Amino acid sequence: MDDTKPNKKTELGYDDQARENWARFLYGKDRGHLAYMEQARKCEGMYLGGGRQWNEQAKATLEAEGRPWYEFNEIMPSVNSALGYQIQNRMDIAFRPRGGDSDMDKATIFGKVVRQIADQSFLHWHETQVYGDGLIQQRGYFDVRMDFDTNIKGDIHVETLDPLDVVPDPDAKTYDPDGWADVTVSRWWTLDLIEQRLGLAARDKAERTYDYGPDHGEADLETERNKFGTTMARGMYDAYVNEDGLKKYRIIDRQRWVYELTPCLVFPDSGEIKAIADMTKEQVEAATAKGAVAAKRMRKRIRWVVSTYSATLFDQYSPYEHFSIVPYFAYFRRGETRGMVDNGVGPQEALNKAVSQYVHIISSAANSGWIVEQNSLTNMDTDELESVGAATGLVLEHAKGTMPPSKIQPNRIPEGVDKFIDRATQALKDVTVPDSMRGLQGNAVSGVAKQADQFASQQQLAVCLDNLAHTRHMLAVRLMKLIQRYYDSHRIFKITDTDPMTGKEVETLLEINKFVPETGEYLNDLTVGTYDVVISEQPMNVTFENSQFDQALAMRKEGVAIPDATVIRYSNLADKHDILANMQPAPADPTLEAKDKLLEAQARKTDAETTATNVTAQYSAMQSAQVIAATPQTSPLADALLRSAGYVDHDAAPIVPQGTNPMAAMPIPTNTNPLTPVSPALGMDAGIETQRADGVTA
Repeated sequence: MDDTKPNKKTELGYDDQARENWARFLYGKDRGHLAYMEQARKCEGMYLGGGRQWNEQAKATLEAEGRPWYEFNEIMPSVNSALGYQIQNRMDIAFRPRGGDSDMDKATIFGKVVRQIADQSFLHWHETQVYGDGLIQQRGYFDVRMDFDTNIKGDIHVETLDPLDVVPDPDAKTYDPDGWADVTVSRWWTLDLIEQRLGLAARDKAERTYDYGPDHGEADLETERNKFGTTMARGMYDAYVNEDGLKKYRIIDRQRWVYELTPCLVFPDSGEIKAIADMTKEQVEAATAKGAVAAKRMRKRIRWVVSTYSATLFDQYSPYEHFSIVPYFAYFRRGETRGMVDNGVGPQEALNKAVSQYVHIISSAANSGWIVEQNSLTNMDTDELESVGAATGLVLEHAKGTMPPSKIQPNRIPEGVDKFIDRATQALKDVTVPDSMRGLQGNAVSGVAKQADQFASQQQLAVCLDNLAHTRHMLAVRLMKLIQRYYDSHRIFKITDTDPMTGKEVETLLEINKFVPETGEYLNDLTVGTYDVVISEQPMNVTFENSQFDQALAMRKEGVAIPDATVIRYSNLADKHDILANMQPAPADPTLEAKDKLLEAQARKTDAETTATNVTAQYSAMQSAQVIAATPQTSPLADALLRSAGYVDHDAAPIVPQGTNPMAAMPIPTNTNPLTPVSPALGMDAGIETQRADGVTA
């Protein structure tokens, strides 16, 4: 379909709303989206390779000159290494109570419900797709909305969008779409899909417009989209002429902010303001009963318009508080986006050209040509020599008296070509991810060193991962808002938890918004209160359990008493839960009881020895006191000796108090007669263990 007019004049006449939608779509394309699509398509080819790293014109030129073109795709392993980090780490969403009727118990239940929805929506695989789109094509997009096809109460549905189909506000410069004026998604739907998404009336309206046409990039100015098939020549199969139901209509799906006077509820306690349109009838009645006051205030709301080129199929206020689009940008600078591949395009092209030239020079060296005298060959002519001149075992016969054929020496490979190839390869790693993150340091590097290098190289992904955390937070906020708006009735979730004692998975039923007649209140009411979102990252099970298992074994080697059940729980045994369930208590070790008794006996012995030492010390002190009392003049000498030995005084100085004795001035009788010495028996009872004050001489 042409960008300016439909295939046929519509039977309905021009629709002003549809024309406004179309004009805004063209404005976004002309203001940069067409240029973005070209660059994104080029980056996609650089990642996929398989001949797509060369443009068709360059390949045709080289083939016409008989020169080869080669691809040494270094971009794919680099991007795959960055994707591997995200694949091995999953998002973990938790909530914290902030205000209103929220509390920690409800916040915990909120987290379980969101994780259940994430699992049911296969959010991890969707995130891998969006993250890859951001790394390769600069931009990735989630689309989050309610789905009522399989559940009358509605289920939260998360899907991914082709970034080439999404046209953000070209004048915006914020990461969060709340700062954009609008966002437009260009889709190609069949009539059946229009009826499924928008109803029978929309199908009839679209069918009467004759706005059907070829798919993206096949007849308009846009870039061709990835699909299982390729662009075909017209006339081979005309899907939009045959009456087979495969006619496709270009749908312009636009969400835009409007600022209008809006009926609201004001909550006096918290001061919070909510638009009545964003609440169910039951929620409005409950809030009013609790004192909320109705008022009209100017507020931002989302107007959602879906149209073809000339007919409006849907035009209502959005039931959501935010755009359904949640973006991811690998690198973002106030409206400018880049991916990991963008800066790798130049080095990759240089590498391909250098390798192709290198191979061409080597190939030409094997058949560089011959110098032959005219009519000198007897077993072949020059044309035959040209075709078989590089064959192994070639035999040349020349006439007598003529110069023998000589081989032309090939040109030498220019110096620096090999260095240029190495430099281009290194530049690719510098702008993407280094070898260390790929685990390619070689066998000479220890495993611990490899892990340390991988951790350090992750800093090169810090910006990409931080932006991914931003996107995860926005996604979690939107999930929370949808739960509070649409999960307002009684619902039962089957939650699978891990028993902390046995490590076995157990199923429990979690009920939310259940009315309890006895109290007149709702159990686990998630429609009230406000919560803060906490986003964390947790390794996938296998990698996480391997790490935990290794740490548990290491702690046991260091003497930490890690129970056997804990070690088994962190193992990767297929039947570990059965092993844990059938584990018998370990028999008592007889040596342990003996060790306990030995320790107890040693403790009693130590107590007895301490008591004996204390008694001996006390008796020695008493003996010393008797000596000082009998001979007070010895106390200064004893005090000096104790200080010299390093004794620490525990009360007021001096260490040895000055003794007083009225008999101290009396002379001490001594025996100085050498003929009648003192009997040796007098010293038999000397010492501190005697039963008398043997230190006293009088």
